[in-house]
Amino acid sequence: METTKKKTYCRICEAHCGLEVEVSADDEIISVKPDKEHPVSKGYACIKGTGVGALHHDPDRLKTPMKRINGKLEPISWQQANQEIGDRVKALRSQHGNRSIAMYQGNPSYFSFQNIMYSSAFLESIGSENMFASHSVDGNNKYEAVTQIYGRSMVHPVVDLDNVNFFMCLGSNPIASQMSIIQVLNPLEKFKNIEARGGKVIFVDPRKTETAQKVGEQVFIKPGTDVYLLLAMLHVITQEESFNTEYANEFGDGITEFIENAKLWTPERSQTLTGIPAASIREMALQYRDADGAALYMSTGLNMGPFGTLCYWLVQGLNFMTGNIDRKGGLLLPKGAFDAVKLAQLIGLGGFDEHRTLVGNWHRVAGCFPSSTLAEEIETDHPDRIRALFVSAGNPVHSLPNGQALEHALPKLDLMVSVDIYPNQTSEYADYVLPATDMLERSDFPVSHMVLQVTPHAQYTEAMVPPQFDRKPEWEIFSDLALACGASPFGQSVCNIIPHLNRTLSKIPGVSERPVQPEHLLSLLLKWGKKVSLKDLKAKPNGVLLGDTPPHSFLGKRVPTENGKVQLWPKKLITDIPRLDVMEAHFLKTRDQLQLIGQRDRRSHNSWMHNNPRIKQPSTHQAIMHPVDASHRGILNDDEIEVSSEQGRITLNVQVTDNIAQGVIAVPHGWGHQGSQLQRAGSLPGANINQVIPGGPNNMEAASGQAIIVSHFVDVKKVTTTTPIKQEDAVLA
Repeated sequence: METTKKKTYCRICEAHCGLEVEVSADDEIISVKPDKEHPVSKGYACIKGTGVGALHHDPDRLKTPMKRINGKLEPISWQQANQEIGDRVKALRSQHGNRSIAMYQGNPSYFSFQNIMYSSAFLESIGSENMFASHSVDGNNKYEAVTQIYGRSMVHPVVDLDNVNFFMCLGSNPIASQMSIIQVLNPLEKFKNIEARGGKVIFVDPRKTETAQKVGEQVFIKPGTDVYLLLAMLHVITQEESFNTEYANEFGDGITEFIENAKLWTPERSQTLTGIPAASIREMALQYRDADGAALYMSTGLNMGPFGTLCYWLVQGLNFMTGNIDRKGGLLLPKGAFDAVKLAQLIGLGGFDEHRTLVGNWHRVAGCFPSSTLAEEIETDHPDRIRALFVSAGNPVHSLPNGQALEHALPKLDLMVSVDIYPNQTSEYADYVLPATDMLERSDFPVSHMVLQVTPHAQYTEAMVPPQFDRKPEWEIFSDLALACGASPFGQSVCNIIPHLNRTLSKIPGVSERPVQPEHLLSLLLKWGKKVSLKDLKAKPNGVLLGDTPPHSFLGKRVPTENGKVQLWPKKLITDIPRLDVMEAHFLKTRDQLQLIGQRDRRSHNSWMHNNPRIKQPSTHQAIMHPVDASHRGILNDDEIEVSSEQGRITLNVQVTDNIAQGVIAVPHGWGHQGSQLQRAGSLPGANINQVIPGGPNNMEAASGQAIIVSHFVDVKKVTTTTPIKQEDAVLA
């Protein structure tokens, strides 16, 4: 059989590994392999990326638009779906106002240039500010912190892993996750290279992760207390030794206040909270200060804790104060193929956002309200409450803490529409389910992640195969919905006008149905960037290098704050500082419970990879706990245990190991698909830990609205008899 090999890249995580896809003459995916010729990944890719061919052919995929009729989803045409959805949205807008319409963007939305541009434009063109997104589950703290510190939510200094000599990694398992808010290929190799050149790699985590088992030094810490470690390091560097603030004052504001804030947080005080000896804290702080190029990096383990925003503020502040931002061997600020930060400034994106929720007065972060407020915004007795919800590539019922509250709220909507590649627990409540293309069926460019690249490069990919069945690319779906819903052609995004322009131009004889495509917009942006053209990228489908990010090109030159300086004492962040004392007492309280943390697995990605037949999942969903904690509870390795809180309880098997700190239990997230329409995922064992994690406004970080997911205290016991978990055992909070 004649086949063709094509180049593309994976869009499951930030790494964007290069892939080589073999396609048959009749558009069947024969194989997906790592691209050995890719200029950055060079033949590196994980099992999830090479499994996208099986995902493409998965028989459980959505194939045609569906409408719920008498409780059952039935196939309908796109024309009928658009017409009926449009009529219902227009009626709701007329009767209840634009704010009655809302959208939730799931994680994959941000890995599709077409999706994030057009779904965002769709809601804006309707005139609603009710956007919610998955990043308030695992990253809101970072977006809020940098908005306050640097002026824009997309400014995240990137570790120069090829030259750094001291790297401290807090709350991350890079082998499994490929890291977050940074685009790096094969991080394990990068870490080994740091040690090979005489540098130091330290992992600070309650668990000795698979990464820490292969490279670097392990420092165990009690969950949720990293903020106290960072304060103690700042104390050592600025209070116990002489510290010259001339450099920091030249490029930043609030330096004196930032330093003074650490005065009382000695290593001895931190030791009682973190479990890390004071001598070790001092040693790490001075090694970090004295290294010729150093970086602190933190990820979801801290993001999802009680002080994610303050932690990221301290990480940025320490990296800045020690002169490691905007320098070789420290952290750099890539521009990408075009300057996304400058573009955001020009069109007013990524800055301070004062839109507020109806309940709780929560503000938007990176253009989105906290998802933990979504249920209340639907159920509140307010004339502007949410009455219609569009869900794009998301499953909030499964992925939010206390998803039961959202399950309770969704039936109260007048309209719900799901745009996805799979049916899921959330779309069980949808009136309409619309089938989107997967990553092999659409063209793409990594707009959302190009400013996060350790190795700056650009890659455009065409669709590997045409859309199968009756699926459509998201940009077409949201363009058609915008027209059907009576959306305005005007707004911040040029994508608002494109559906209207296409409708007008298509009436001209000889003009195609959609003459203006996403590639036209991409081509203009690349021309504006003046680094590489779309024509160049099409000629080199495995990507081109853009050159190293120059040091000394950010501070004092392109910091997008009002005065061009780094803001180290932002008013909106420091209001959360008093909570440090409150939580200190909370953490020091004696209790016979364990602290809950999450756990990554290379074979999983949140809640949507478990149905892939090519990826062999574990035979059991397993927690991890320390031998001392297990012995105290009469628990043996492979026993079935119950993990519970006031919120709810689940049962699962346990692995007993000393690769986790005493007093801690780790449970992988994303499991528990029993009863779903996904045949393989539904047959797998496991339970959804979000049934145990309390949700709602009482469990959101005050500064950013980030859901607090890790460090909760839970009860753990051995299961002696099988007791069914009843729905009423879960608390709707």
